[in-house]
Amino acid sequence: MPGTIWGEKVGIRLLRPGDAGALERFISDPDVANLLFEELDSDIPSPLLMGAIIVLQRLQGSPDYGIVEPGGRLVGSVRLWRISEKNRSAMLTIFIGDKSRWGQGYGTEALRLILRHAFGQMRLNRVELHVFDFNARAIRSYEKAGFVREGVRRHALRRGTRYYDIVVMGILKEEFETLEAQRERKDSPHGGENTHMIAPGT
Repeated sequence: MPGTIWGEKVGIRLLRPGDAGALERFISDPDVANLLFEELDSDIPSPLLMGAIIVLQRLQGSPDYGIVEPGGRLVGSVRLWRISEKNRSAMLTIFIGDKSRWGQGYGTEALRLILRHAFGQMRLNRVELHVFDFNARAIRSYEKAGFVREGVRRHALRRGTRYYDIVVMGILKEEFETLEAQRERKDSPHGGENTHMIAPGT
């Protein structure tokens, strides 16, 4: 995935070591961490270590992608991991770390962009994610992108004295392609491809 792949609001590109400082600020925010981590007491890597991790993950073939605004500002991250070439499947983790951008459709659009990459260039057949059951905004975003609920890890998460479920969601290549075709027909009155949704950047 060279350069940046753009949608209407945001683009995705490979994370760079220089993004480590912004990422550290994002995940140090308790509101973000509460929606992202199962273990809240885990140590957060320093920007220096996080930069090294970004490089290592890229070398290992499971890089993280930054979610950026048109001006280049980093607002979040999305990752495909536990990639199985044999099963053509992967896990996905995504978050918008800039809370001022929550609820603006950034996550939903970034999901569509990374799924196009996953089911296109990467030739995957299935993408799975896990989400805490109290994160209703994220669940709506995932469903809008085409994910369906497949199961529940009951009481798998503890926050204080309460237990919460972790919802397992997944999407298949054929499901995503069908949904994309429906969106294109809706967006284009002549039935052609909507060329404004995704365009190469630098």
